[in-house]
Amino acid sequence: MKARLVTLIAALLLPLSLVLSSSTTAQNQDSSCVACHTDEAALKKTCKPFVKPEGEAEG
Repeated sequence: MKARLVTLIAALLLPLSLVLSSSTTAQNQDSSCVACHTDEAALKKTCKPFVKPEGEAEG
């Protein structure tokens, strides 16, 4: 009986916590995913250009 009660509580609390955390993140414009993934300067900082080693792929 305890296992069913724990499962029921977890099944109710998990979706509720996910909904509450996602709504507060979406309201915060500075830390939202869209703001970060569309910031060209921030994306360029995370991307390292490929450096071809000397002598490779020649001839």
